Amino acid sequence: MPVATYRGFTLSTAGSSTDVWQVKIKKHKLSGSMAAVKKSIDWFCDTASIIDPKEFSSLEAKRQEPSQPAQENFHGHVLKNDTGDPKAWYCFFNGRLLKGNKIAIQKHIEQQLLAQQAAAKQMKK
Repeated sequence: MPVATYRGFTLSTAGSSTDVWQVKIKKHKLSGSMAAVKKSIDWFCDTASIIDPKEFSSLEAKRQEPSQPAQENFHGHVLKNDTGDPKAWYCFFNGRLLKGNKIAIQKHIEQQLLAQQAAAKQMKK
């Protein structure tokens, strides 16, 4: 049963697994991952209130959800989104970096292409 100390509190593993750690704060026995238990100890030391490590584990899981990078070809131009945020699209168009909402970038590209086509028609006349 491995034992560790953190900020004056004794941490021990629960059972034979080294993934689940326990700490006793006042009369409360808290258990969870090592990082979550340490966050609970930090929270107690800073605010004198007890928060279950499961709360920190659920927040950490939400925060670490991998967002899938998105890429789309629009009229021969590649629109990319690396973060999954709907307003984090970008594209290089005519040597300039366009950033923002995907629909707004698409509208801008369409307007510029229509303007180029109209200019080309004017030149032919």
